[in-house]
Amino acid sequence: MMQPIEVVDMLQNLFCRFDNLCDKHGVQKLETIGDAYICTAGLFVDGNVNDAARNVLNLAKDMIRETRKVRLPRTETLSQDSFVSPQIRVGIHVGNVTCGVLGQRLPKFTVFGSAVNLAARMEQTSRPSRIHVTEDFHKLVSFEEDYEWDDCSETTVKNMGKFHSYLLKEVL
Repeated sequence: MMQPIEVVDMLQNLFCRFDNLCDKHGVQKLETIGDAYICTAGLFVDGNVNDAARNVLNLAKDMIRETRKVRLPRTETLSQDSFVSPQIRVGIHVGNVTCGVLGQRLPKFTVFGSAVNLAARMEQTSRPSRIHVTEDFHKLVSFEEDYEWDDCSETTVKNMGKFHSYLLKEVL
């Protein structure tokens, strides 16, 4: 069984790697909630939404690659000599959000809105080591030759209805 401190150490290792990747791609980390890593592009600067979308997608691809370099803590079924990495799921959407700093004790910058919820639902309905995006996001990057997509599918999103979505082909 994994010890809680081993999980924290693994997540610290992984999230520090993600922080560095955010810097590389010009994406802003917003927060972590448990094992979820939440970030945004284009929220704090005026710029081209297509550039921001490419930055986020390239970040997501690098996050999957970087995750493969992190080792899961050993368990009864996973020996010390084994190297097994965690698998992440990525969900991406584009849209309007409301944001601000909340609270007096440990104030926290946070974002709200259906765009945040839809991105979370894309992550929840993604597959391990895959990137699941909404049709709105896909339209921003679909003309790029660097990205190959599985065919469009319809995803039912709890409390939001049905949305067309795409999975990026497996990241190598």
